[in-house]
Amino acid sequence: MEEPTASSSDNGRPGSILMLHNVAKKKNFGELIRTAAAMGVSEIVVVGAQKLVTHGCHGTAGYVRFSHFDKFPDAVAYLRDVKGATITGVEITPDAKPVHKHPFKGTTCFLMGNEGQGLTDAQMASCSDFVYIPQHSDATASLNVNAACAVVLHHFAIWSGLPEAARGGYKFTQGPTPQSTPHSGMGLKQMRTLNADGSVAAKKGRMAAGADDDGAEGGTVEEEMAPDPFDDDEGDATHQQDASEQQA
Repeated sequence: MEEPTASSSDNGRPGSILMLHNVAKKKNFGELIRTAAAMGVSEIVVVGAQKLVTHGCHGTAGYVRFSHFDKFPDAVAYLRDVKGATITGVEITPDAKPVHKHPFKGTTCFLMGNEGQGLTDAQMASCSDFVYIPQHSDATASLNVNAACAVVLHHFAIWSGLPEAARGGYKFTQGPTPQSTPHSGMGLKQMRTLNADGSVAAKKGRMAAGADDDGAEGGTVEEEMAPDPFDDDEGDATHQQDASEQQA
């Protein structure tokens, strides 16, 4: 098991980042956001998606920093060169390491596969390494994307020494949302489209088209919509499957 090393995170600990790219089922966005917020993810990088349906996040979107990229290669460059992060794919590859062995080296961006097809070739090529979650029966070929994400992020939080949140009664204590602070960069309402070097991209109307109630320019969000009526794990990978991988 690797020992945690210094990172660019605010508290000096290695930070975790979650990339959302090529996620097919809308219902998974909100659940992934909730999981990321609970496990102390420092940033969620959104690639290609014009809107995020956040049903299922239970208000946690205001507790995480979001960054948007039009092109997948730009997101990869930002993560490596600006954030100093290792991109780790969550996929059952021949060389993948079991996640409970904590094969982490520092700040890490986790890339989850598409619910039906897994990681694409372009996504696989962007990863420096891979982790997988060992299963203990032959009942299913893989876990749901959010379940897998929760297991991986929990192991990273333990490895990095992230303190456990305070508890009250039979739940964890929820603090004030950072999104309510203008220009804090926190929450979907303050999500901005970035270039590969981390600078703010020129507005294109689709993203950051105006100012929201807290005075910060933000992305397009659909909050707490009705649940997706389709609950299967297979899906048409069109919600985020765009030209981003081909636009190097």
